Amino acid sequence: MSDLPSFDDLFRIGRDEVLVRNSLVSRDAVEREGSDANILVAAASAMADEVLGQIADLAAALYLDSAVEQELDHLVFDRYGLVRKPAAASVDSLAFYTASPSAVAFAIPKGTLAQTSGGTQFITTEASLFPVGGVGPVVVAVRSVLAGADQSAKAGTITSLVTALSGGPGDLTIRNPYATTGADSEEADDALRERARRFFLTARRGTLTAIEQAALGVPGIRKASAFEVIDSLGRPARSVQLVVTDAFAEQFVDYSTVPPRYETQSQAIATTVYAALADVRPAGVYVAVTVANVVILPIQLTLTFEAGADVNIAALNARSAVTNYINSLAPGAAFVAADVLGKIRTIQGIFYTGGELFSPAGDVVVKPLQVLRTSLGLVSAVAAQTDQAITTGSNPDAFTLAQG
Repeated sequence: MSDLPSFDDLFRIGRDEVLVRNSLVSRDAVEREGSDANILVAAASAMADEVLGQIADLAAALYLDSAVEQELDHLVFDRYGLVRKPAAASVDSLAFYTASPSAVAFAIPKGTLAQTSGGTQFITTEASLFPVGGVGPVVVAVRSVLAGADQSAKAGTITSLVTALSGGPGDLTIRNPYATTGADSEEADDALRERARRFFLTARRGTLTAIEQAALGVPGIRKASAFEVIDSLGRPARSVQLVVTDAFAEQFVDYSTVPPRYETQSQAIATTVYAALADVRPAGVYVAVTVANVVILPIQLTLTFEAGADVNIAALNARSAVTNYINSLAPGAAFVAADVLGKIRTIQGIFYTGGELFSPAGDVVVKPLQVLRTSLGLVSAVAAQTDQAITTGSNPDAFTLAQG
């Protein structure tokens, strides 16, 4: 039997109660469909079953794992102050061209409508002016009229002007040079539950996790990863890198261009994410936002040290230099082994041999919208000399014991 009785359970209870209270009524009379006794017991059982169903729904709405739709919205707002992310519109840039120099200047008003061949409409979010004698391009920001994951467009597909422009020449053409970004459907129940579960973990603002959660609260953002910028001793350098991914971070990439077109256009949503961090990031700490897919890269170094060198400090400086090198790479930029060795070669106390990079053994190439990232904990170092072992992995205050 389940936690709550079913209709059959309720009918059986009602039948047994009738038989106990009136010995003249037979069991067959109650169970025979259509009889008066059967109708009375079944009707009462049906009403009780409906009431129990309401109780079950109310009980389910009290718990994060079982609440759904509006009940889940009410629960997470009441307990955590969170709201479900609405469907997000896509954003893009629209370029206006003419085949020959324009004889007159004409305005491109805010609210001008354009659309793709499939009928997806976009509206300009700013006004601009096409100059006299110009041929373009005059670039204007646009967003989709509707919101949702299906309101995205590939580069070069917004080609029809719906709104007639006063004074516009007959050879006026439009085109979106980049793919759209930011479109997404309304947040699903599972995603909202996950944000709610992480609420108390991120209640103390200013942590990397809190920054990631704030970014995930922006409509259109699916993933977020924050990394601290460190100094040569592995200490936080008052700067954070935040890498976010939207629903279409790979779908509309034009790999034939350098850099890829989508990567350039994605800065529109990066600006939106940065604005959403005002109440989360620590005061005085800059958060650089990039749109890409993160690929974590662990590193293993084998180091040789000069005589008399502080082995721990030299190793920490080398690990910090490698960490900062990787975390400075732009989306699509490869990990170049020679560049890493060049960083290590400048570290004081390191006896450079050219074999310091044990793993990876060579360059690491990524796709245009992938970005390599690591952390100090993922960059390990061992000593090539057995008599100069590395004993510590960090030196937070740069304290060293006096010699002699």
